[in-house]
Amino acid sequence: MKTNKKVTIGLISLAVVTSAALIGTAAGSLAWYAYSRTGAVSFKGTSIANTALLNVGIIDDPMYESGNPVPKYKISNLTIEKYGLTRETHDGHSIVFTHSTNGFDYRILTEYLNNAGNAVDKLSPLTTQERLLSSTSGLTLYKSPEYGHTDINQEADPADYVRLPLAFRVGNSVNEGAINTDVWLTGAAVQASHENIHEAVRVFIENSSRKFLMKPASAVAATGSTNVGGLLDLDGDGTYDYDSNHAEHNEYYYGQCTGTPTNASTEYGGSQASAPLVNVNGVTDTSAPSTFYAKHNISSRIINNLDALTPKVAEYETFGTVNPSVDPDTGNFIVGDTGIPITQTSGVTGVGYATFTIFVEGWDHSVIDKAAGYEFNLDLKFEINKID
Repeated sequence: MKTNKKVTIGLISLAVVTSAALIGTAAGSLAWYAYSRTGAVSFKGTSIANTALLNVGIIDDPMYESGNPVPKYKISNLTIEKYGLTRETHDGHSIVFTHSTNGFDYRILTEYLNNAGNAVDKLSPLTTQERLLSSTSGLTLYKSPEYGHTDINQEADPADYVRLPLAFRVGNSVNEGAINTDVWLTGAAVQASHENIHEAVRVFIENSSRKFLMKPASAVAATGSTNVGGLLDLDGDGTYDYDSNHAEHNEYYYGQCTGTPTNASTEYGGSQASAPLVNVNGVTDTSAPSTFYAKHNISSRIINNLDALTPKVAEYETFGTVNPSVDPDTGNFIVGDTGIPITQTSGVTGVGYATFTIFVEGWDHSVIDKAAGYEFNLDLKFEINKID
């Protein structure tokens, strides 16, 4: 939950076969994490003339530097030639497509993310602040709380997260796009080597008709939410933070809530040794103190109306709500009790679009120091229906 944690990310490949490895460090006494992410794109049933390919591309629109009429791209022509890619124009976008089952080499994604100003080797825990499922707005990411800074309104640096604007095309042997075809996310398995750090991974997906936040680690067919407010122990002293620079010594409330926190008129009583750990954040694993699970400091005036305050939340879909139902007669994917297509290919160009933003939710209770060094794997799998 501390904002100077950094998670190193190295994207290895993304396409018909997708693979990524994320290895990370953080400075000082803070935890460091190692992440790896893999994925695959596959088909269900019979493809077009048995030669269909789900081509995955990256939108690489030109950038123009002042005084230079020649466009500059995030993926160079040299890289396109080296890895057998193609640059094409569809729907007003310049798209770099891969047509190989080998997918995007990690060096391609590294070049793209570097030139886009996004994370290449470091991810910081961030927060969405309050976000409702009904929201139709895009994603605004904010930096997680810092010690003593209770107003969380500083937007995150793009270098703290990954943003990939992807294009999908269902083609045949000559890459002619199949129109009006849904692309589904049918796999988002997340495993961790230990503890629950993988629970903090979030993926924001947006296309022309829908924008939603997803927690891929959860396979249940139900939505969920993360509290984005509460007491925290950001200085790691085992007690909830308070304002030590003023005589009142008022306890801090970080983030967002309904109502206004009020502090007790006298200092918190009792001895530090006998003071109990107080689970004000609803942490499920209370085996040891953590960022979210600490004591009230004997020198602080505690917040005395916590029970009346309701932390605001960032609501999310789970993979279980995104994963489509299957028609028992045809075997095709359908929107049933669950199911949200990632995108649909255009009825004109045969290309569909979806932008993926990958970040670590700093308000998730898994983002604590004791998770140091643990790893997770995120396997993403895209599929289309059988096409006769």
